[in-house]
Amino acid sequence: MNYLKDIQEPGMGTWYFEIDNDGVAYRQMVYHDDGTCITSNRKHYFYHFMLAEHPLDAQESYYKEISQTEFEKLWYEQLQHGLEDWHRTKSLFPVGTRVEGYIEVFFPQGTLINLLEPQAVGITDTSALKTETPAEWLYPRYRVFAEVSGYDEVNQWVLLTRSKVAGSQYEEAEVD
Repeated sequence: MNYLKDIQEPGMGTWYFEIDNDGVAYRQMVYHDDGTCITSNRKHYFYHFMLAEHPLDAQESYYKEISQTEFEKLWYEQLQHGLEDWHRTKSLFPVGTRVEGYIEVFFPQGTLINLLEPQAVGITDTSALKTETPAEWLYPRYRVFAEVSGYDEVNQWVLLTRSKVAGSQYEEAEVD
């Protein structure tokens, strides 16, 4: 993995990216001038799940390469802000529990699932979903049933297996 920093125009904050050799972003942070931060592992009330949608060209002049240590230090600081929620999520979703939620977004790591509890995010294997799900059901808000198989401590996500997409969506009123 490679790590980049991009200082945007005034008022746009400082952006940090973890990218693979093809420029695909796996983690992202935006530190704003007012001290707030948006991270790709948590849903933001305005920006939703923020992660670069297209590969980044690390050779562009506005990117500065940084060390993994620098990136991980900043990421770890942000994880600490959500630690109470993370402990609550793990207690609500022990390994082996059958869960229900809905598709939020597709990331390089997998499909993020809203687990119907504040700050509770699950992740499941997108390729496994695709093999058993009609393409027209692979969209946000489609219901998902799965089983908890573990935890991703780096992103504070619940790992899901045996995920099945139902042929119905949650209505807007149900997901807000």
